[in-house]
Amino acid sequence: MDLPNIQNYLCPDNFENITNWGNDWSWLAGGTWLFSEPQPQLKVLVDIQHLGWSEIEVQGDYLIIGAACPLIKLIEYPWLAEWTAVKSLKSAVSALAASLKVINVATVGGNICLALSVGTLAPLMVALGASYEIWNINKERRQVAAKDFQIGSRQTILQPGEILRRVLIPLPNLTWQVNYQRLSIAANDPALAIVVTAKTHQQIRCVIAASVVAPRLLEFESIEVLKKQYLSLLEKENFIEDARASASYRQEMTAVLINRSL
Repeated sequence: MDLPNIQNYLCPDNFENITNWGNDWSWLAGGTWLFSEPQPQLKVLVDIQHLGWSEIEVQGDYLIIGAACPLIKLIEYPWLAEWTAVKSLKSAVSALAASLKVINVATVGGNICLALSVGTLAPLMVALGASYEIWNINKERRQVAAKDFQIGSRQTILQPGEILRRVLIPLPNLTWQVNYQRLSIAANDPALAIVVTAKTHQQIRCVIAASVVAPRLLEFESIEVLKKQYLSLLEKENFIEDARASASYRQEMTAVLINRSL
């Protein structure tokens, strides 16, 4: 879709060249969502594609995924066989209600920062104990746990002029046993419920998403404890109620997916 209201298009090759920010500005990565509907509130686009942020690499004790990394790279990258959690990473990309053309262009950072309740990558990052490195135009950097990043549907903790720079996943967490479950009305429809479970040496991490406005992390000492407690914990959650499904249906289907994941 054309965006006729855009007055300026900036394409910096160095992040430090961005020295100011306006309320009618927006970052541009793959643009698969940005150009899918009118954006009348925007006047300036800042394209990050030439900043060299598309890396997938290991640094120290972390797997690092750059914010501008196309989603297709998560499927095609030659992952180590012992990183069993990568199977769920591929499942999260495959679960997108998107064409191959979109997956070739859409980015990891864009998917996470759009913060849709039905987002597929965010719950997996929460389950894996990932953290996000955030930059701002004042050259300040900070890290935040993935579980604290999305605070609602289309809402994150990002402030004006801030951007998600990269995703950091601790290497030991890539060997966890991870299961990705998703339920939708039809295969290509947005999910009504997503459940991601990760079994570590010390606990079970269970993340529910799509049925709630932002991913919610539930932690248990063992599978036995999870089985005893999860139904009562689900009773305390605020499930989405809309034309696609009732809150009670989403709650029930979330319970079904937890059982499947176990």
